[in-house]
Amino acid sequence: MTILLLLLSPALFALFWIIRFQICSARRRRLVDTYGIDSKKLRKLSCKEVTKLRKQIQTLEEKQDTHGLESIVRPYRP
Repeated sequence: MTILLLLLSPALFALFWIIRFQICSARRRRLVDTYGIDSKKLRKLSCKEVTKLRKQIQTLEEKQDTHGLESIVRPYRP
């Protein structure tokens, strides 16, 4: 039983990181496709920073604040 756990632990850990990477890259792709953000500039951001940027954009969209949205997105455009 313990040998099985020792073999599964690294596999589960790797699976966790693969899933996390896929989620983060999907968030980046959505920002690139929807807002025309440069993917090279987004690669420099961590996953937490991308999530924070996405939430800020979502909040401004709900408020329909186009000037605020443009000011947040502008530094990341090519």
